[in-house]
Amino acid sequence: MACALVLAILVSSVLHPLSLTTLADESDNNRDALLCLKSRLSITTWNTTSPDFCTWRGVSCTGQPQLPLVVALDMEAQGLTGEISLCMSNLTSLVRIHLPNNQLSGHLPPEIGRLSGLRYLNLSSNALSGEIPESLSLCSSLDVLALSSNSVGGAIPPLLGTLRNLSSLDLSSNKLSGEIPPLLGSSPALESVSLANNFLEGEIPLFLANCSSLRYLSLQNNSLSGAIPAALFNSSTITEIHVSMNNLSGQIPPFTNFPSKLNYLHLTGNSLTGIVPPSVGNLTRLTGLLIAQNQLQGNIPDLSKLSGLQFLDLSYNNLSGIVPPSIYSLPLLSFLGLANNNLRGTLPSHMGNTLSNINSLIMSNNHFEGDIPASLANASRMEFLYLGNNLLSGVVPSFSSMTNLQVLMLYSNQLEAGDWTFFSSLANCTQLLKVNLGGNKLRGNLPPGSVATLPKSMVNLILRSNYISGTIPLEIGNLSKTSLLYLDNNIFTGPIPSILGQLSKLVVLSLSRNKFSGEIPPSIGNLNQLTELYLQENELSGSIPTSLAGCQKLVALNLSSNGLNGSINGRMFSKLNQLSWLLDLSHNQFTESIPLEIGSLINLGSLNLSHNKLRGKIPSALGACIRLEALNLDRNLLEGSIPESLTNLKGVKVLDFSQNNLSGTIPEFLETFTSLQYLNMSFNNFEGPVPIGGAFANTSSVFAQGNALLCSNVQVNDLPRCSTSASQRKRKFIVPLLAALSAVVA
Repeated sequence: MACALVLAILVSSVLHPLSLTTLADESDNNRDALLCLKSRLSITTWNTTSPDFCTWRGVSCTGQPQLPLVVALDMEAQGLTGEISLCMSNLTSLVRIHLPNNQLSGHLPPEIGRLSGLRYLNLSSNALSGEIPESLSLCSSLDVLALSSNSVGGAIPPLLGTLRNLSSLDLSSNKLSGEIPPLLGSSPALESVSLANNFLEGEIPLFLANCSSLRYLSLQNNSLSGAIPAALFNSSTITEIHVSMNNLSGQIPPFTNFPSKLNYLHLTGNSLTGIVPPSVGNLTRLTGLLIAQNQLQGNIPDLSKLSGLQFLDLSYNNLSGIVPPSIYSLPLLSFLGLANNNLRGTLPSHMGNTLSNINSLIMSNNHFEGDIPASLANASRMEFLYLGNNLLSGVVPSFSSMTNLQVLMLYSNQLEAGDWTFFSSLANCTQLLKVNLGGNKLRGNLPPGSVATLPKSMVNLILRSNYISGTIPLEIGNLSKTSLLYLDNNIFTGPIPSILGQLSKLVVLSLSRNKFSGEIPPSIGNLNQLTELYLQENELSGSIPTSLAGCQKLVALNLSSNGLNGSINGRMFSKLNQLSWLLDLSHNQFTESIPLEIGSLINLGSLNLSHNKLRGKIPSALGACIRLEALNLDRNLLEGSIPESLTNLKGVKVLDFSQNNLSGTIPEFLETFTSLQYLNMSFNNFEGPVPIGGAFANTSSVFAQGNALLCSNVQVNDLPRCSTSASQRKRKFIVPLLAALSAVVA
């Protein structure tokens, strides 16, 4: 096929008359140039022992059989490496260079501009860098230029726009910057332009918008700004416009040129305002209309004429009103995205029958109400169903016919379980990956056997914030691929089943705010992929199992508000050194001292040990937890002074030492904590002067009442003046303290 193309090109070419001597020299030069390329690009497929280089793989020639000239190089995906050598420019008769999908590196040499007869250049999907040489504009016959998927940077040479024969330009997926050349689009032959996935700025040039031959335009994922030129939307030739993920603003221009050939319009991810122009409804050839993630308002226009529409995405705007009924009857629609708007109304009872090709129904975060239509069970091609965060009510329908369903999102509605038939019907959804039914009104026990028949492919199961009761079925151990399991905020009772320890893929396990009792099963320690474990607000008892040390990827652990007791096992916690978000053991019955090993949690952001019966001193090792933002040790039996090592906690925002038996002076280093927003030292045995700088000047953030031996260096109501010896400390600015300490003793 390549040879036929080359021959067709050559038939239309006009060759300059050359003497036999000149041709002989030129032919020899071609052979030398090819040998040079072989060595520079690691070409292993050329049999250089053959004198006829025209037989080498990927080389096409023309001219007299005895004096051939190279006109084409076709070597796609041949494993070529190295830099494109200057010797390529010695192949002066080259018409076609096709070297995509290799590992070519380095810069495109400026000498390529010597190839005045070059019509086709494709170096896509390599590792080229540097800039596009301006000399390419000297290749006046260039018809196709493709440099996509490289690392080419800099600006697009302005004179590329003056190439009169250029029909296809693909510079996508590079590192190009600057503005699109203003003359790009001036070529009467230009049909396709792809500059997507770069760092281009500025506005869409008017020449490009007015190009009378343009059929395909792709500018997405840049930083283009300004308004969309009206001429672009009223072209008589354009079929596809992709300008998503830019900074375009203003209103969507109306469409006035009919009939239009436009079949795909992608404007997602800009800052477009105003309404969706009603004239969109006259673009009868549209198959894709994607205008999501803008700032559009008003109602959705009538789209009943768009019978060929397959993709409609209006998500993440400010659209309001009722969805036009005709949208639910578009026969070819496979993707309908209306999420994150202010749309209201009910879902038509027939929508599952009329949307017979629907694959993705994305309608979350609106104000839809009423029942989920039972007819959706007929949407057998459905893969993604998102109806979460609406006002939907009634019993969840069956999904037994949705055998291809992968994601089911019905969270945050007012849905009821009925007899839980819907849950059992999920057994037929053999491709199911994610289910989120959280935040509804599901009541009663999970049906016997329903969990056992859930697809083994399930990775996320979220039933949180309902009224589900009973025990967790032991069959839950069958969900061997599950990584997220949220059963929190329900009324589950009984022990936490040990079989959960078999879910080796679990990353998040949340069973909090239920009525689980008994001990934490040691099998939880088998979950070596677990990063978050939430068991707070249950009725658990006993000690923390030492096997929990096996969960060495934990970043958050919350066991608060239970009846756990015994000592805090420091050796175990020293193995959980990835804890960074949270460690909360508050509101339990832990005794003895805070283990020194807590200091090994150097990445920890929040530590809450409050409301226990911990004794002894605050360990100096806590000073090593330099990333702490919250430290709560209140309501224990701690004694001694605040260790000087805590001066390292420069980023702390919350400190609570209240209601202990701590003594000594309030450390001066607390004045230097510029991030501190809340400090509670109340009801201890602190003595001496109260610091007066930093957070202590904020009357609403510092609490020190209930310390009889505290004093002040200034006159404050009900707070004694410090003695002379106590006043020896360095004097500081004290005016803000008057109001602060007045509040403390009030």
